Amino acid sequence: MAEKENESFFSPKAKKVMLTSSAALLVALAGTGTYYWQANQTSETASSEIAKKPGNTSKASKDIRLNTDDNQVKDDRNNKPDSKGEDLSPNSNNSDGFVLSDDTENPVYLVDASDPKNPIAQLIVDSDKVVIETPIPPAIPTDPVITPPVDDGTLPPVIDPGTDDPGTDPGTDPGTDPGTDPGTDNPGGGTDPGNPGDPDNPGDPGGEDPGSQFPDVALVVPESLYERLDSYSGNDDFYNVMYYGQKEIKPDSEKYDDLIKMVVEAAADAKTKAYQEQMMTSDSLSNLQMITSLGFENKDLKKLQDEIRADLYSKFAEQEIAIYLSKPADPENPGDGNGDQPQTLDAEKAQQVIYYIGKYNDQHPKEDLNPNEYSEADKVLMEAAHQEQATNIAAALNKYQMLAQYSPTYSQSAKDLKAGIVASKVEQERAEAGTREPGQYDPLPAGHELEALKQLLDKKKYAQVVEQGGDYVGTDLPLGGFKLVVDKASEALLKETDELASAQDAYTANKQEIINNYQILTEETGVSDDVNQKAAAHLDAYFLMHQAIKAASNDLNEAVILASESVQSWENSASTGKLNEIAGQLLSSAEKYKLADIKKEESVYELLSTTPRVNEADKATAFNRKKAFAYSRKAADLLSGKNYNDAIFYASESNQMYNKGQNEDTLRDAARALFAQHTSGDYYDRYNDLLKVYRMIASASGMPKNEAAMAIERQEAIDNFQKGMREKADGDREKTVYYLDKAADSEWMSDKVNPELQYQAQLLLNHANDLKANGNVDDLKIAVRYYKTLLVTKHVSKGTRDEARDAINELKKNSAPAVKRDDAPQEKQQKRTEPQKEETKPQAEDNEVQKEAPKAETPQTEAPQTETKQEEPETSEQV
Repeated sequence: MAEKENESFFSPKAKKVMLTSSAALLVALAGTGTYYWQANQTSETASSEIAKKPGNTSKASKDIRLNTDDNQVKDDRNNKPDSKGEDLSPNSNNSDGFVLSDDTENPVYLVDASDPKNPIAQLIVDSDKVVIETPIPPAIPTDPVITPPVDDGTLPPVIDPGTDDPGTDPGTDPGTDPGTDPGTDNPGGGTDPGNPGDPDNPGDPGGEDPGSQFPDVALVVPESLYERLDSYSGNDDFYNVMYYGQKEIKPDSEKYDDLIKMVVEAAADAKTKAYQEQMMTSDSLSNLQMITSLGFENKDLKKLQDEIRADLYSKFAEQEIAIYLSKPADPENPGDGNGDQPQTLDAEKAQQVIYYIGKYNDQHPKEDLNPNEYSEADKVLMEAAHQEQATNIAAALNKYQMLAQYSPTYSQSAKDLKAGIVASKVEQERAEAGTREPGQYDPLPAGHELEALKQLLDKKKYAQVVEQGGDYVGTDLPLGGFKLVVDKASEALLKETDELASAQDAYTANKQEIINNYQILTEETGVSDDVNQKAAAHLDAYFLMHQAIKAASNDLNEAVILASESVQSWENSASTGKLNEIAGQLLSSAEKYKLADIKKEESVYELLSTTPRVNEADKATAFNRKKAFAYSRKAADLLSGKNYNDAIFYASESNQMYNKGQNEDTLRDAARALFAQHTSGDYYDRYNDLLKVYRMIASASGMPKNEAAMAIERQEAIDNFQKGMREKADGDREKTVYYLDKAADSEWMSDKVNPELQYQAQLLLNHANDLKANGNVDDLKIAVRYYKTLLVTKHVSKGTRDEARDAINELKKNSAPAVKRDDAPQEKQQKRTEPQKEETKPQAEDNEVQKEAPKAETPQTEAPQTETKQEEPETSEQV
């Protein structure tokens, strides 16, 4: 095993060889010289004799060199472990002797010939015992990433991307598309930026030779998501914090809680800034639009979103009803909403005004707007309800219940009229139920009536006690025994019947028993007024729910209102459950309407959101969908008025609450109009204006795909370009090149940014070359990092990238040991020298294995079309 461990990685096994004449002569001279040198040492002192004894570790005073040619013989005994014997055979582990190195494949190994008692018997070349010492350059330690200093040179002015002549591309031959390898079918991809491995073998996936001291370095690009969001936050770019947070934060993201906190804080700051503006700008609208679109589960974020939506509805309602507000006389414009007579409105508009005022008052209870002050909208609605009562019961009931809730002027009248319709429905069901047939019982025993009734009460014959004992109540005064028995029986009968009427099968089973018991309690004498009234109310509620169930087969709108009235009359688990069931059916049926019937669908949501006792979840859903259609109409009106930003904002909010495609045309037309208004990005100082437009479109919910994709591409291109220019101003060459390269992913931006990208890439390459020429450890490390950064780009010119790759290959070649490669896997060569001291291990964070050619992040639609495989990018976490 010891021999195996010491075998040379590339040498054959030890064997006897015939030396060439020159080598043999050299060996003979060396052996003879060594022999006579040892023989002449007979006058050594006693201490020297002791030093020769086995086990003594005294070292020779100096090396012996034979000046026969350029190759030197060196006494290497002192660099080896102590020998345990004097065996000098080829299989011996004794390593004392001389090493003679020349240009032959295998070196010659010379044994110690100083002992006259042990003459040389034969010469053997044993490659296992021969080591060719190869100088190993000192390892370059891995240090933390060092941001390069700002270039001291004066940079030329930024090239105007709108000019026809972009100037000279420092890294591209004239007439060649930068970043494109003319010899490949890889436009924009250039040479494969993969691992710069063996330059003689392009297919080599790379990797460092065993024992290589090529420095491991971590790139500073791409930045982590946290670093990027923090950078945007530091520049008060709240939109980008939210936009890229929404796009890239995943549940398993590193620093997830910190990222969410950063996004929520950005949302709060953006809301505050927007609310400080008297007139909402497109910047503010896009920020608010972005806030309400965030989908993270966070109570602080939800509170912000609820506040924005409540404020938006209030503003919307105020605008919608303002034109109907009665105003002082305006002689120049009478009868147009500004004179003594307010602007007239029809029943449909009046109903909208009542609805908006009612919901506004729900949110602002202290203001209590009166619909009568808005073109007498409540009066118009009341008249319309009267006309519909004979032809459309559901529509009339809906108007009455809206007026009952939201019109101080007509509230009581509306309640009374609605109650009349409801009562007619109850009587209709009562008539269908028919009259009650009295029970057939044996007569009570004469003179023992009270005792007989008590026995029936004990047997829980409550109905019989009430029917037979009712006529006796009051006949035994002042004792009142009959009254006590009948009261107990009637109360027990009411409880028993209520339980039947509250059961889940109350409307499918025991119907006749329930009706009959309630009729006994409401028709028989001797029943207390309290029990009688409760029984009557419960019976009416039961009748009304049956009417609702029957109406559901024809008109779910009417069914919901009747079921709501039933629950308001007497609420129990059965009635509440039935109301929720019918309301759910109506909500589901509304979703089936086509856009052509959007008014019918909207009326359903209006009804559900104003009907009492409908469960809160369905009511909230209905209110949001009602607002969605109202905002959609608002957006269309704004589009007609060429107010494109506000049109997009209202349409986006509409889609967030309910997207049935009602805003697709509005969003498409508004986006195209904005694109047409901002057709060029030829000047850098216009990018901020363009960015506002693209953000407005990109952040809109439900934006058609083509318009959204164009806006997103351009928005992100400008983001990357501006970030690159900020990094340039801060002197960070690597990030400058990286983000300009990302900006060039956009076809729209590519031509504009390419001259600046190529110039900055050349500067980075030049600086890397300067650092490489310096040759010290720290500079080499930064140079390698610069080269690698250039190799992760896609749009830097082929010439610049090739220079970077060549420089890396050169550094690797110079830092690697001079070893011969074989086809078969081989073991590492082991040196037969004194064990080296253990090198200091790098810090844990510097000990990550870095890949040579990371692949830059690219959106899915912008992935480079390359045939060669790129390695995964190095991340900042590996630094």
